Amino acid sequence: MKNPARILFASSFVALTALVIAQVAKPSLVDQWEEVEAATKKGLPKTAIEKLDPLIERALKEKAYAVAIRGIGQKINLQGAIQGNKPEEKITRMEAEMAKAPKELVPMMNAILSNWYWQYFQRNRWRFTQRTRTAEAPSDDITTWDLPRILSEIDKQFQKTLANEQVLKKIPVGEYDFLLQKGTVPDSYRPTLYDFVAHDALRFYSAGEQAGSKAQDAFELLAGSPILSTAKDFMAWEIDSQDDESPTIKAIGLYQDLLKFHQEDETPDAFVDADLLRLQFGYNKAFGEEKKARYKAALKRFTIEWADHQMSARAMYRHAQVLHGEGELVEAHKLA
Repeated sequence: MKNPARILFASSFVALTALVIAQVAKPSLVDQWEEVEAATKKGLPKTAIEKLDPLIERALKEKAYAVAIRGIGQKINLQGAIQGNKPEEKITRMEAEMAKAPKELVPMMNAILSNWYWQYFQRNRWRFTQRTRTAEAPSDDITTWDLPRILSEIDKQFQKTLANEQVLKKIPVGEYDFLLQKGTVPDSYRPTLYDFVAHDALRFYSAGEQAGSKAQDAFELLAGSPILSTAKDFMAWEIDSQDDESPTIKAIGLYQDLLKFHQEDETPDAFVDADLLRLQFGYNKAFGEEKKARYKAALKRFTIEWADHQMSARAMYRHAQVLHGEGELVEAHKLA
């Protein structure tokens, strides 16, 4: 199984490689960063913060935005270490930094903030799921929120990030090597910052916790819908629903946009990957007796259409998984 192409350096920081150094920072910035890391490793957070301030200022002047954002994030983490490591305070500090940051930094700072909210929820899941929803409007204190309130806030932060799609679609993901940890697949699978943040948001909208905050009239994804149809039919699908806040509808919209964005790419990697993920999402979320049959047919169609692409092997693997679950061991073995 391949790993995501990129992961945010939202809460930890690693040593720089020579390649990253050459791509995103001048020697003076690298020297400053090494001083920060040296102080951090020695357990001197206040010293590290003192060294971060001029580094961030210089990075902004030189338009090394990835360096500046990572520097701000590390400064916030170090401040948290000094004051007791309360994650809710880290979120508040990032919001304060965003309020005064240059507009070029805000989209990716918002991406980090979205992740911090999501991480906070995951680490305190049991608290949110046990709280009873009240009729009173929740306060600004995140530690008192119920499940719908925290999920709503995470959604709001992801939507703020995605609202910058036209800007993010023009920025190659390689320009942010300093901020994003490389995965094990080529950048062609996530070629722009928009791809990175869209797939990041999709992980949130696909999470099982979303079911815990559904409204009574929530949108339900049917297996007979275009979710398991051809990519062309899926991209043309217009959903008629009153549930404007449905995470499932938002996920569908993101998959449609990713496919439309990459359908004319010279290299099909991003399109093929998004399309297979779309089918898996449909299988996990849809309802209906025909779901397995439609999913298997979609995977077979995908395998034939993209026979020359390495992702066809993953489609065959998914197909074999379903067959195995149905007890069709001989057929599953053939595919394997």
